[in-house]
Amino acid sequence: MSKALQILQQYWNYPSFRKPQEKIINAVLQGKDVVAVLPTGSGKSVIYQVSGLALGGLTLVISPLVALIEDQVNGLNRRGIKAISLSGNLSFSDLERLLDNAQYGQTRFLFLSPERLQNTYVQDRLQHMPVSLITVDEAHCISEWGHDFRPSYLKLGILRDLLPKAQILSLTATAKNRVIDDIKNYLQATDAVVFKEPVFRNNIAYKIYRPLDKTGFLSRYLSKNETAIVYVRTRKQTYQYADILAKHGFNTAYFHGGMNYEEKQKTLADWLDNKSRIIFATNAFGMGIDKPDVRKVVHMDLPASLENYVQESGRAGRDGKNAEALMLVNENDLRYYQKIFPQSIPGLDFVEQVYTLLYNYYYIAENEGENLEFDFDILDFCQRYKLNVTQTLNALQILDSEELVRYNRHKRNYSLVQILLAPEQVRTYIEKRYYGYEILNHLVRSYMEILRIDTKIHLKNIAGKLEKTVTDIHKILLELHRRKIIDYKPSGDVYSVLFLQNRDRYILMNHRKSIQKRIDFKRDQIRQVWRYAGNDKVCRSRFLSQYFEEENSGNCGICDICLSTQNTLTDTAIIEMILQELASNCIHKIQLQQKFQMNIQKHLDTLIENQVISLNNKQEYCLTKK
Repeated sequence: MSKALQILQQYWNYPSFRKPQEKIINAVLQGKDVVAVLPTGSGKSVIYQVSGLALGGLTLVISPLVALIEDQVNGLNRRGIKAISLSGNLSFSDLERLLDNAQYGQTRFLFLSPERLQNTYVQDRLQHMPVSLITVDEAHCISEWGHDFRPSYLKLGILRDLLPKAQILSLTATAKNRVIDDIKNYLQATDAVVFKEPVFRNNIAYKIYRPLDKTGFLSRYLSKNETAIVYVRTRKQTYQYADILAKHGFNTAYFHGGMNYEEKQKTLADWLDNKSRIIFATNAFGMGIDKPDVRKVVHMDLPASLENYVQESGRAGRDGKNAEALMLVNENDLRYYQKIFPQSIPGLDFVEQVYTLLYNYYYIAENEGENLEFDFDILDFCQRYKLNVTQTLNALQILDSEELVRYNRHKRNYSLVQILLAPEQVRTYIEKRYYGYEILNHLVRSYMEILRIDTKIHLKNIAGKLEKTVTDIHKILLELHRRKIIDYKPSGDVYSVLFLQNRDRYILMNHRKSIQKRIDFKRDQIRQVWRYAGNDKVCRSRFLSQYFEEENSGNCGICDICLSTQNTLTDTAIIEMILQELASNCIHKIQLQQKFQMNIQKHLDTLIENQVISLNNKQEYCLTKK
């Protein structure tokens, strides 16, 4: 048994590697630099973690995603593998302590951002550490032709000078050929071995249906005994759809970025344990989650990009069994996406306006602001300056990618409260027994500083003392916050803005060309999604292969377009297609014949005999109601 396989079984309890993993790990263990382009579900984290453990010494991991860094560090430490992160706004003493632990404390993995690597003290310390492997995650960020280019990635070439004996393993989910060349050149790894897997997997059938009633279609399409993810556009839609499908007898759950930490953890645990089957989620769901038995991934709306789509749909069928990636698209969606959605992409002037207003929002003067970080409420910001929320969010992402500000999401495992009333007002409020007075009374008595500063509170303790549930306490605190009695910051995801440079009215002049390129790139991404959704001739997998500049041996044979044009389908496949067509509405025989371009009468007769379908008074074929 190989050393890498022993490590996999010891720490991950997996019997064997997935298809591309072992070849890539072997290349690393043979002393080669590697560029690996692997779709979602390929197990990129296992590749660099097993490789690092097998090589020995310290593995340096460069990643731009703070949330993913936290997940990876926590996951390694739970397995008994010591990992440290240099993320967050660290003081010099904290940074020194963490680097000491990395150098002398038997640490196996050290995570940091590309920006942190530019710190000369960090560079000096790294040269004295036993680094055997450098992992560059999200490596496409190194190329301005990638979909999330970051200038700090261009400076990663210094790794070769700092750590000349270490190997470099570059990982990304999607990269066109020009991006791969940039990765090799900028990292000074021109001899690197390239592993590139197709963005799609052979066991996933990509399909598009165009029902008028999406909810009705979904209730007939999904199985109550199978696991599925349904992606929706808004937080409100997550629980609306979950409630509707629950009324149809499905075991549903919902997940979105506004839920607190405890709610998210319970929702995720229940879904992973199959206590709930269908989870409705925004695109905040999925990062770092590996559930192998997801049979269907459904997009109720068009995604923001094909890069996002293949990543999200790739969460289906990780066990290698047949799965489906379904997009529900009607004519209204296509019109909206073609005409309205592009307007959510900000222009250059709007990006510059948001940049200036951010400094105004926090009262930061000219030549000040570098390294200052603040909690950020995007809704309050947009209301104050009368800005479009979606455009503002896109502008923030552009400014983040340009490394002018950092728009962060953190996990806060505790809640903060500050009472906004004066002491005499608090006394009157409690005496008159206004709404929530019991909680206010408990807070004042239990936390001495709560009238002056944000104070950590423990919802479970408060709930126990007042004989209420944690959910009840949370709801009351939210209402007190709405009434401006308290300032309440719940546990869970926290958004913040970190200013990376001092305020300078001329600084954007150096970024205008790059910002415009990003804007053009985003608009092209929208156009490509519209082309994919409107396509009714080219095999779905072939379309995606062409977009990502990959070789494709032929049509997949299992997408909706391939199935509709095949004349040698099995009876079972034809019956499945008929039922899928009838899932959203009743259809006349002539329309069905035109759709399939074959004689399907015998199959319709069989389905009627078995009472699966029936004819209505308009002589349309319909699914039989159960």
